[in-house]
Amino acid sequence: MKEPFNPFVINTYQGKDYFCDRENDLDMLISHIENDRNVVLYAWRRLGKSALIHRLFEELETSKGCETIYIDLLATQNIDEAIQSIASAIYEKYGRTTSGISASIQKLLASIGATINFSALSSLPEITLGINKSEQPSQSLKALGEFLLSRKKRIVIAIDEFQQISDYEGNKAEAVFRTWVQQIPEVRFIFSGSHRTLMEAMFTEKNRPFYQSSQLESLQPIALEAYTNFIIQHFQTAKKTIEPDSIERIYSWSRGQTYTVQLVCNHLFANYKKVSNSDVDVVFDQILKQQQAVFANFQKMLTRAQWNVFRAIAKEEPLQNPLSKNFIQKHNLGAASTVSTALKALEKLELVIKDEGNYLVHEVQLARWMASL
Repeated sequence: MKEPFNPFVINTYQGKDYFCDRENDLDMLISHIENDRNVVLYAWRRLGKSALIHRLFEELETSKGCETIYIDLLATQNIDEAIQSIASAIYEKYGRTTSGISASIQKLLASIGATINFSALSSLPEITLGINKSEQPSQSLKALGEFLLSRKKRIVIAIDEFQQISDYEGNKAEAVFRTWVQQIPEVRFIFSGSHRTLMEAMFTEKNRPFYQSSQLESLQPIALEAYTNFIIQHFQTAKKTIEPDSIERIYSWSRGQTYTVQLVCNHLFANYKKVSNSDVDVVFDQILKQQQAVFANFQKMLTRAQWNVFRAIAKEEPLQNPLSKNFIQKHNLGAASTVSTALKALEKLELVIKDEGNYLVHEVQLARWMASL
């Protein structure tokens, strides 16, 4: 991989030198894979699930002789689009040879009614599923699974944002995917998702197809000590300095969220040779101002009651009891029933989450912006 100019990467995985800790998580995932257990990896947004998966895949490919496939379902809205994403990922992994597209991949795509076109803008291949297969998702998945089994290699598939399948029209998508997983027992799966409530429900409710089919692993924030060592090391390598107390302020302000810690450090590394606490404050302010236009839209999206409760939680977090008389009166939120209704709506949208008994605004930067209003 090309070495990044800034060691605090915020957009993609750039190799283990720019990946902080997660050694215990990595060992845990490797143990599950080696012992033929499928895994559910879930966490609140932007804690680094995808980067951890790519770090794991690097290890599995180089040290364990596995073949790995990463699939992201975030943008999919139905089962056909999900199958298209899976087919595209398989094509990216196995389809290209020095002489063009491999014959086995051409045969596979033909069997599921898929065609390859090349984008006029990027010249990159795009896979499109034929309409004739749209009513037979199970058959398409079976064909894709049979191709994977024909590899006769240990294959690990990570399906990111897996909770999306619960939103597809109809209620059969989970059953179709569960059948597919059962058809290819030699393939290991990592089901990853950022909607904790949905992910837990999919794998723990008795009436759901994936009930108790995988090992649940909840990803937690990287420990402050590990992050402190990581940040100081990269500053020192560049002959720059940052003090542990500044890192602790960054970590606390970011709630330990990987993306926000990385973003703050990225700005500090780019602009300062010797970081002070006042520099940290300047960067906090810059980040929130850059997002202000986006954050302001939330008030337009919510009812007045929802917005008032949302803002009040941001100002008080971590909040233990949003229905307490003191909290409601302090922020002039009206009747407890109104607060309760608004809170349920905010939780359903996952704008507000309950973590270890405390209510928080899910998006850390949004929480900090609203708290300043």
